[in-house]
Amino acid sequence: MTLISYVLISLTFVYFIVSLILFIGTLIIKKSTKINDNLPYVSIIVPAKNEEKMIGRCLDSLINQDYPKNKYEIVIINDRSTDKTQEVIKLYQEKHSIIKSIEIKENLSGLTGKQNAVNEGLKICRGEIIMNIDADCIAKPKWIKNTVSCFTPKTGLVMGFNITYNDRNSLSVFAELQALDMLFLLDSASGSIGVGVHSGCAGSNIAYRKSVLDDENFQKLGFTITEDTAVIHAVSKNPNWDVAVMYDKDAMVMTPAEVSWRRFIAQRIRWTLGGLTTKSWILIPLYLAFLYHLSLIILIPLAFFINSLQISVLLSFSIKAFIDFVRCWQVCKSFNRLDLLKFFMLYEFFMIFYSVLIGFISLFVREIEWKGDIYNISKKG
Repeated sequence: MTLISYVLISLTFVYFIVSLILFIGTLIIKKSTKINDNLPYVSIIVPAKNEEKMIGRCLDSLINQDYPKNKYEIVIINDRSTDKTQEVIKLYQEKHSIIKSIEIKENLSGLTGKQNAVNEGLKICRGEIIMNIDADCIAKPKWIKNTVSCFTPKTGLVMGFNITYNDRNSLSVFAELQALDMLFLLDSASGSIGVGVHSGCAGSNIAYRKSVLDDENFQKLGFTITEDTAVIHAVSKNPNWDVAVMYDKDAMVMTPAEVSWRRFIAQRIRWTLGGLTTKSWILIPLYLAFLYHLSLIILIPLAFFINSLQISVLLSFSIKAFIDFVRCWQVCKSFNRLDLLKFFMLYEFFMIFYSVLIGFISLFVREIEWKGDIYNISKKG
């Protein structure tokens, strides 16, 4: 066996062990998440910027929740929109008394637009529990009820799952790959929580106690392009709070799939750069996964021409595909989306390719554009 083969098998072994730990972590977090029938007062924060085409569907889904109307409010923050977002908000506010709104004219906070919007929304929230959702998302009817059922007296934050959908109402392989990828990534985050490592969550489907994050805490957390990661890290540092995860298809949030590779890559780069700013040992498995995927991209084509590589490459890819399939099957079954598994083999190559591409691009990117604003990732909060 050549040195290259030894390196590949070693990386495969590390990938398998990390994946197995994450799988075990999901079993632990599922078992530790307790369900109750409490009905606390809830404030839903909806930051919106130039969402005139999408915010109506979001608000319709929130207004029609299976939860007592006197037990929740919807707080919309219009973050410097230049389209008709404010007009849509006013139209809904006139019809529904549970809706409150804030219009932000400028952002002088030193935070990202979304951080500042959530911060401003928190100042007028009355709820014991805060739930975050993006203005282009759609919540299932039992989203509030099933999510708050995970709160025990010690629970500080509940992480929910998102899944992408094709907004064009037609079959899109690209959209289905994104849906499978979203479930896989969030399941990985859940598994890490299960073993005590709070790596991240989806900012458009989280719930937390207001006492965990009040109107000043985003200033204390500092500038970040991934505010969801900052929130869950803040909770994890407080020994008084636990984190729960909601594996419930009725508590999912639907988010539109990116329509182009360019937008998809830009989104993943923002997530990656936000995670890299943590500068934690948590990043070591991500670096190793990058090296492993890079090795596969290089060695799979070479194996067609170099006989000595064929067995090790085939073995490596087979092991990876096996553990990835087990994890994908587990999370897809939890959310009644086993139909996505027909794209699994294509997803394996999709994951390998985009993770390496984003890894390389992230080495050189120091500024990103998000919602019309330019942010420097080296900025300190």
